[in-house]
Amino acid sequence: MNKRTFLTMLLVGGLIMMGLAGCGENKNSREWIENKVSEVSRVYPTENLFDLFKQFPEGFEIEQVYFKKKSDGIDDFITEIKLKGDATSHTIAGTLAKIPATDDAPKSENVVVSVQYADNKFTFSDEETARKIWKFDSFLFQKLAIDKEFLSKLSLKNKHFNGNNGSFDIDYITKNTTINQYFNKQQQAEAVLGFGGSLRLDDFYYYSITVDFNDNYYFKETVSN
Repeated sequence: MNKRTFLTMLLVGGLIMMGLAGCGENKNSREWIENKVSEVSRVYPTENLFDLFKQFPEGFEIEQVYFKKKSDGIDDFITEIKLKGDATSHTIAGTLAKIPATDDAPKSENVVVSVQYADNKFTFSDEETARKIWKFDSFLFQKLAIDKEFLSKLSLKNKHFNGNNGSFDIDYITKNTTINQYFNKQQQAEAVLGFGGSLRLDDFYYYSITVDFNDNYYFKETVSN
């Protein structure tokens, strides 16, 4: 056996072993999903929204949704704030809206307020209306630090990996001071902290975080590039 043949065999053998190792991954395990979810540390925490341009130089989008759930569905209105970080103009702007959740909701109360973020603060086209419909004065990622160590210490509630589309989610039970302060809850209040994402081959970042205090309110915050 010459040297070239021997090296070729080593290379092929290594590739086969790597392939077998990849096939053996348990994508429905806490360890695997947690390893993926820990990527949110790129965003959580980010106090100054302009620092997100360091992570996403080509721009980013932020969305937060909040509404009350009822026994027969959801509330008449959804509070939604959407911001876009524009890489060309290096600006962060968007809308804060109180929008109908159902077709039969009163259209007269539909409200949309323009939002700009600059100098570490939010500016609204109608400050009074904005304060009434958005109960938070910041995003959760501006307050909460999340990394792999943080996740590993949480109590697991459930997890799931969808082999058909590559999506995954994981929920934890937590009593977290920062989260409770953000939602104006008692210090020992217990919440379910959830994460959702999906596998992508490119550099696409998309993670959503949900918080549920079992109080009939739904909260989701998403950052993507």
